Amino acid sequence: MATSTMTMQKAPTGRPIHSTMLTELDRFEKEARQQNNPQLYLQLLSPLHAQWHAIPTRARRIGFLLFHWHVIEHFKALGLEAIENVQEDTVADFTPPGGKFDMADWGAIMDGVGDSTTLTELEDYSQAIEGWHNEAHMAISQVTGLDMMNPTVNVFFTEFWNLHYFINTRFEEQLRSYADSAHPDQKLNTPTDIVRHIEKEHRGTIALI
Repeated sequence: MATSTMTMQKAPTGRPIHSTMLTELDRFEKEARQQNNPQLYLQLLSPLHAQWHAIPTRARRIGFLLFHWHVIEHFKALGLEAIENVQEDTVADFTPPGGKFDMADWGAIMDGVGDSTTLTELEDYSQAIEGWHNEAHMAISQVTGLDMMNPTVNVFFTEFWNLHYFINTRFEEQLRSYADSAHPDQKLNTPTDIVRHIEKEHRGTIALI
């Protein structure tokens, strides 16, 4: 796979590590930097992504939204957003009639899920959007012909990242809602601040968010 000379930024550091998988993501970014090959990150991510999806929900060390948030942070830090020409999906793309992937009807599943003001509500939101995301993968597969259901190969498709950027934006909205409601007096100014807070102070929730 071709290498790239795209400018790479440093991913956020100083966060606590709570799973081998997060440690591996750090290593993947480091190796991609050392070889000046951002796309090496995708090659290394592929089997780990499949491994994460093979773990039963209740056996996970890190939940759906948090795991993919970290995956995307490393992806961004390596400049892969530009290299892979990511164009984040929108609610309209998943809204019938007429959305590109309207078989995965966003409103039918997610309109009834309120904003997260507690950790429990963040856990509930993660469960709901993960279920919707499974349908989105199927809808995108049917429209594009890509093997979006295979976690070993889908990380190489721009369409995967378009979808997961959309999901990540929804997650960061919920992180903001949670922080504003539960910790209005703390300086939790960015999604990174809020994730670090959750991972440090509420470790028992990490597997479910």
